[in-house]
Amino acid sequence: MKLTLGFYRFLDTLFDDSIMYGIENKAFLDKLCAMLLALSPILQHYKGIYINAGLFVLILLVPYLSLKLILIIQNKSEDIYCVVALIPLVLFQLYKMVDHTISMGKVIYAAFIIVVFVAIACGCVNIKYFIKCTTLISVAASICLIAQYGCFYLFGFHLQFVPTQFLLPESSAWILGVKTGLFGINGEPNGFYRPSAFFLEPSHLFLYSFPVLCLLLLSPDINKKRKQCAVLVSTGMILSTSGMAVATTIGIWIVYYAFYNSKNNQTNIARLKNMFSAKNLLILFLILIVLIIAFFEIEIFQNTVLRIFSTGDTGSSTAIEGRTRLARMLVNGMSGKTLLVGVTENVNEINFNLSGFYATLYKYGVIGIVLSYLFYVLGVLRLKGSGFWISLIIVIISFFTAHTHGTFYMLYYVIVIMNGYHIRNFYKKK
Repeated sequence: MKLTLGFYRFLDTLFDDSIMYGIENKAFLDKLCAMLLALSPILQHYKGIYINAGLFVLILLVPYLSLKLILIIQNKSEDIYCVVALIPLVLFQLYKMVDHTISMGKVIYAAFIIVVFVAIACGCVNIKYFIKCTTLISVAASICLIAQYGCFYLFGFHLQFVPTQFLLPESSAWILGVKTGLFGINGEPNGFYRPSAFFLEPSHLFLYSFPVLCLLLLSPDINKKRKQCAVLVSTGMILSTSGMAVATTIGIWIVYYAFYNSKNNQTNIARLKNMFSAKNLLILFLILIVLIIAFFEIEIFQNTVLRIFSTGDTGSSTAIEGRTRLARMLVNGMSGKTLLVGVTENVNEINFNLSGFYATLYKYGVIGIVLSYLFYVLGVLRLKGSGFWISLIIVIISFFTAHTHGTFYMLYYVIVIMNGYHIRNFYKKK
């Protein structure tokens, strides 16, 4: 208990000035709301009183968020810039509601999600507390991963953290993997040891942790504590053996050393010199040595690398091809009206083979693509620091994973990026 409280106080020092929006919401219910939203990407896979635990949590939160929203609008304390920035995603939810068919269930679902979106945009959620919770979860996942590897390779057993008895029936595909820690390099069971802590698979851990790593390394005024925390989160992402996690972690650290590991008033030439300083080149050399040794000595790391860089029948990476080949075949058959508004919302049989981009194009057409991506593309064009990089990473990985367009990860990413919009507007006013 004392260790948890100590680490929580440690987290409190990480984001003193870089997380600002909604910090006046300090009541117990505000903190509970932020904590439940931080847990919702994990809870969506578990049984709930209504559909799943994640959606049930949103249903419980909507009345409270609605009340907060009314009070904020009455006091005119919302950030209009943030509200305007979120309009594309609100329009996307409305479009999904009326596209193909309309039903009472779709109307209620859209209304709930829009209320949560607007509440976030108006500052009803304490984003600093939310980020503290997601950081704590990411660090805990890294510690659990290290413990799992220790137990497996030192003592010969898998340390399970996922309570499989509470998983939804549609999550059964992951049960064997989380019970044994063994996943084939293409997702099949009884393969290599690839633990994922309390997440269902390594890619889920990556999707949750990469915004935390961006905030730790690519936000203003980085300090020693944030860097230490970033090292721990990075360790968890790499140990997950997810190809996306490994590539993104290395990329974020390269960006950090190139642009953020220097004084703010340095010129571009000075930053470039700093990037190729003797210290950084030594660190890069040591990292390369470690990676080379790991490639030849650690089988799962070798297979992860080969999976990313080896080519399949079409000449593309087998890791990428496995996620996009069927999707490309389906999309290539679309034309005319179906290309504009999509084919169907019912993709239950092929859902696992469709990434966020291809699933949205297949289900909702070009209109759905434009509305769902505009928020992130504008983030790339308008935001700086972590907001820019998180937006860019989401756009890129949406071609390889379905979860970027899922309800709970989209809410997660919106909360994080919304702080970037608020900071931009705050400094513009000053």
